[in-house]
Amino acid sequence: MLDLIVGKVGPVFLTIMCGFLLTYVKVISREGIPFLAKIAMNAFIPAMLFQTLSKSDISAHFDLRLWGSYYSGVLVNFAMVFVIARLWLKARTDEGAVTAMGGVFSNIVLLGIPLVQAVYGEEGLVPVLIILSIHPLSLLGMTIMIVEGSRSGGDGHWLPKVGRSVLRVLRNPIIIAIILGVLASLFGIRMPEMIDGTFERFRTAGPTVALLLVGAGLYGQSVRGNLSASLLCTVAKMVVQPILVFSVAHFIFDLPPLQLTILTLVAALPSGANVAIIAGSYNVCIDRSATTILLTTIISMITLPLIVLYAGGL
Repeated sequence: MLDLIVGKVGPVFLTIMCGFLLTYVKVISREGIPFLAKIAMNAFIPAMLFQTLSKSDISAHFDLRLWGSYYSGVLVNFAMVFVIARLWLKARTDEGAVTAMGGVFSNIVLLGIPLVQAVYGEEGLVPVLIILSIHPLSLLGMTIMIVEGSRSGGDGHWLPKVGRSVLRVLRNPIIIAIILGVLASLFGIRMPEMIDGTFERFRTAGPTVALLLVGAGLYGQSVRGNLSASLLCTVAKMVVQPILVFSVAHFIFDLPPLQLTILTLVAALPSGANVAIIAGSYNVCIDRSATTILLTTIISMITLPLIVLYAGGL
């Protein structure tokens, strides 16, 4: 089991540390991080996702229990954080929604995919992509609906804004790559050798750049804003959500060990950057969202290896 941590999980988090150090010594500039992120999110990672899905037997791997297990736990967690934020922190409805999103939205793309691929290979990656396929659309859409609805005064003018937000999500290169990859798998479409070889090089670069970005994003961050709200999100994200998802997946849907482990890992991932993007877009909970991402990412460097280690001993 120690070999699993040293040989597979260790390099993932060491790469994150390298991203932090490279930013610290100015090899990666703060101004250059958005440029690297744009390349990763629009080229490297979509190519990797398309290639992985197109070469997988989706019809054999797809299981509605994956969605049922994961999103049942996530929705319960979202509701719990929202209610606690409203009652205990006296948050407004829009603040409660953004706070709740910070407690449930996992950093699947930048951290989850590289980690699962490193530990479980291509076989483990397919369940992650099945979860990812509706992750941004469902959670972002729900949060945006609550925020827009609370600010509209019930006049219905928020619906077009939600529709535009949903369309933006659907135009995301990562979502497009997942859809095209699934279609290619279902219809047996294979890319020409030259294109496939190019995608292979992108696939190799994608996880490394993603992990460097996670580390680079930590540099210069500090704890700020409403610490009580950030701690609420952190506990919900790193403790409550993995327990909920594991419990539903194991005791209700009886998922096999590999799928159970992967869903628990995804549930235990730190909060993703979309939390900060939504907070910035609506100018609400900006500081607490940044603090939540910082705290959950640091804690995940301890908890994720422990989950992998525990699962390896089962």
